[in-house]
Amino acid sequence: MSKIFTYDQVVEKVAEKLGVDDPSKIRLTSHNCYSQQPKPQPIKYRGVERLLDMLIHYNQTSDILYYEVLDIPLPELQALKTLKVTYHHATKDEVSVHSIRLPKNSTVGDVLNDIKTKVELSHTNAELRLLEVFYHKIYKVFAPNEKIENINDQYWTLRAEEVPEEEKNLGPFDRLIHVYHFTKDTQNQTQVQNFGEPFFMVIREDETLSSIKERIQKKLKVPDEDFSKWKFAYISLGRPDYFEDSDTVALKFQRNMYGAWEQYLGLEHPDTAPRKAHTANQNRHSFERPVKIYN
Repeated sequence: MSKIFTYDQVVEKVAEKLGVDDPSKIRLTSHNCYSQQPKPQPIKYRGVERLLDMLIHYNQTSDILYYEVLDIPLPELQALKTLKVTYHHATKDEVSVHSIRLPKNSTVGDVLNDIKTKVELSHTNAELRLLEVFYHKIYKVFAPNEKIENINDQYWTLRAEEVPEEEKNLGPFDRLIHVYHFTKDTQNQTQVQNFGEPFFMVIREDETLSSIKERIQKKLKVPDEDFSKWKFAYISLGRPDYFEDSDTVALKFQRNMYGAWEQYLGLEHPDTAPRKAHTANQNRHSFERPVKIYN
């Protein structure tokens, strides 16, 4: 191709070579000469004038251009927001990944309604929520009326799940706390490393660790032999303070919904998950569920 070809001429040539009827369904991405990878952001529809502009990276010129064949024309796609959302089934030990495509002015509530049409719910009136998970911690629960245009799914994992009935009927003295898996850093025993899937849990005002442990073991389906070796700690700002079975856990936690992610109930045990994220045949005791991907 000539380096002075226009954007339209370039996509027409690519479409012709690929046998694609509509050139507007071709999306192009420039090459990063330093990483030898595609640039993170694709070229917008008619976003550059000429082929030469697509090939220049800082002061270097590449001869590589990447393409995708879309299922809808690029101008239409650009008017939509696409979010990758992982759905955690309430009762089954599985996770599915969904690509949700909605107009940019849509809300989180619209995303959740769309997911409901794609997944199996535990009951027809199930209420869903959307969480932001990063490095095995829950950082945010999105409000249903929040606009999706500025939500970033590149760095954070967006997780949808059913809101458990017990969380909808909190008593005046109940606490909703964060529960995370952790191990001690092998190099620095004062540092903790989180792993696995974080979750919320309701604890009662006078509930002892012994009672909470029973509920956690049932929820995570951990065999007695393994669970007997687990330790439980209140962790604030990365420092564990270990509980005894007779301790009243709620005394440590503030009474605020969803917030205070820097304090949590830590479950200390070995991380048995394979190093590679989401490998096909993980057992459930790695605390990463099997993943199915839907586009």
